Amino acid sequence: MPDVSQIQRHYDAKEYPKTLEELDRLDRETASAPDVRRLKIRTLLRLGKPKDALTEYDKLAEVVEQDDQSLLREVALGFVVILTNDMREQMRGAAYTALKDWHSPESMPFLEGGLTDQSGLVRALAAEGLANFDAGRRLPKFRQALEDQAALVKEAVLKGFTKSHDASVISLAEPLLKDPEVRVRVAAAEVLCHLKRSKGCDVLLRYAKAPNPDEQTAAIRALVERQSTELFHILKDASENQQPSVRGAAATGFGRLPSAEALVILNRLLRDPLPPVRIAAAVSLGKFHGLNAEEPLRRALVERDAAVRAFVIGALLEHGERYEVVADSVQTLINVKEPAVRAAVARALGHAGQANQESARSALMILIQDPVPRVRIAAIRSMAKIEGPRARTVLKNSLHDEDDAVRATAGGVLLTAFPLAE
Repeated sequence: MPDVSQIQRHYDAKEYPKTLEELDRLDRETASAPDVRRLKIRTLLRLGKPKDALTEYDKLAEVVEQDDQSLLREVALGFVVILTNDMREQMRGAAYTALKDWHSPESMPFLEGGLTDQSGLVRALAAEGLANFDAGRRLPKFRQALEDQAALVKEAVLKGFTKSHDASVISLAEPLLKDPEVRVRVAAAEVLCHLKRSKGCDVLLRYAKAPNPDEQTAAIRALVERQSTELFHILKDASENQQPSVRGAAATGFGRLPSAEALVILNRLLRDPLPPVRIAAAVSLGKFHGLNAEEPLRRALVERDAAVRAFVIGALLEHGERYEVVADSVQTLINVKEPAVRAAVARALGHAGQANQESARSALMILIQDPVPRVRIAAIRSMAKIEGPRARTVLKNSLHDEDDAVRATAGGVLLTAFPLAE
């Protein structure tokens, strides 16, 4: 029979196939020892076999009668990392979304690798993740991504520069004021405005009044982040624009400027002809605490569009409205055919406060068993949001989900809720 100390030496030497081979030769009693099982779990993770590692982890937890938090996090990370090289763009997107949301320096090597992914969407997610760290924003590969062929990647890098006051990026942003893509030009102007360069602020104000709705929408969103002194009047004018994207941007912007006058405008936008504008208005009204925004939101619970109603539910819960007020709407919407609506309800339930936690949890447990992965993903995230550390069991169970993206999401949420470095 192999010697356990020799097997450990194989592991330390990164001879993982040999380590696993020797572990499988151990007798049952030796193999069941907690330290030996931990070694096998880590070996399986190094070999890119998180499912097998989870099976072993479950056996370990059953023997020791408690979770090994550090090891569980390693298993969770295994479900995320394995998808960074998946052939399917959707699965790589799920992995890099989890890494982006992790907000741990340990994610940086994986995110840096994502900058060379073949998908522009994935590269943008990786850039967004690196932008969370000063060290990430200084990486040569991060700055070189300003030459990426995808506009959303360049935009993500530029947005990252607005998270610090590093004047060295001025020379990088200025040439992009002439980029052919609107979103890149606006993001470059936002960087310069953030760094107190009047040229950038002037560009944003000019675009915010431009006839081109794409320029106007992008500039309004940037000005909202900058909290411009002219913002309220810009949003007020935009709220009456013929283009729905501009009205929607205005509705979103007012969420950062709660006031009695903004409440009147949002009440009007909550009756806009187009659902996306009504959704933006509902979300912003959810942030208007102490301004009697609940009344228009309650009226909107009879909204004809199911997706809008889902966001209204979230806004009311954010206000701390009694669950009984939204219960019938929740019950109706979790049974509609459209997965997008069920996912929206799952996200809405994530706004439940402590008084509504138990009722929201019951509804989320139904949605976590939904047949469509995107609904389960939304429910998992909301469950973690309202339950915090108490969601560990639900998240651990979701690591057994049949869908790769759901498992990666559960793993990512576990990492976020229980960081590796305590």
